[in-house]
Amino acid sequence: MHKTVLLKEGVESLSIKQGATIVDATLGAGGHTIELAKAVGENGRIIAFDLDQAAIDEFKIKIKKQPELAKRIFLKRGNFKDVLVLLKKLNVQKVDGILADLGWRIEQVQDPQYGMSFFQDARLNMRLDQFSGENAFDVINNFSQSELTSIFWRFGGEKKASVIAKKIVERRKVKTIETTTELASLVETVSGRFPRRRARTHPATKVFQALRIFVNQELENLKIFLTDSLKILNKNGRLAIISFHSLEDRIVKDFFRENARGCVCPKELPICVCQQKQKLKIITKKPIKPTQAELDSNQRARSARLRVAMKV
Repeated sequence: MHKTVLLKEGVESLSIKQGATIVDATLGAGGHTIELAKAVGENGRIIAFDLDQAAIDEFKIKIKKQPELAKRIFLKRGNFKDVLVLLKKLNVQKVDGILADLGWRIEQVQDPQYGMSFFQDARLNMRLDQFSGENAFDVINNFSQSELTSIFWRFGGEKKASVIAKKIVERRKVKTIETTTELASLVETVSGRFPRRRARTHPATKVFQALRIFVNQELENLKIFLTDSLKILNKNGRLAIISFHSLEDRIVKDFFRENARGCVCPKELPICVCQQKQKLKIITKKPIKPTQAELDSNQRARSARLRVAMKV
């Protein structure tokens, strides 16, 4: 069962007032959504998005048991990068806070239809949006060796990216690579076998991460979302992002720093000519990490990082 990461910290970081309008940009299993709905009070509202229709359908069933909270929650299928369009469809111009948990639901990882786990034998897929887009099967079987090398290195930091890419191209000349376990086994032939009884990272972890990020355009979408979030936040509204790997966290960190800067003109200039205005105030100088108590109950939370900023 999915356990929401940094649940208390994520909700409290928004400093929510009664009657507020809050966006949960990534519904997922709805853990944050429910607690946010409690925090805004009966006159507040939560607008939650998810690209995965299954997540929305499952949440609708769950929230029926809490009708008072359900009245405060508005669900919309869509990618969080389209936050401006999604809110416009709901006739919402401004919001008081935004929370985005960039992690995947454990149900998605374990469900064979998503084809993303090397512990499950399933057709390669990895798409969060099951209705459109290129999937991991297409990438692995059609992309060139140089393209695969670039994907594995840029999005996974895989040191043996070129060797693995070469092996994939050689293998698919003989047979199409169709499943997650086929790909994982192929990576193991390059990086060494995975000692399943010992706690060690599977050698295919970085390759699978890279494919997931590329297929779902996770980093590009995050950059768009962050930029557009500033356009819809009210003054003093807060933006909270929970990331799970260094590439995401770096994007969030850099975005906060860039928009927390005011004038960047040289000190010798008597007046400002850059016209750059501070847009954000960073609330978390260092990212908030899960407590030991949370890690003891949920090891999947170990890489989570929460960063928060306030619009000025």
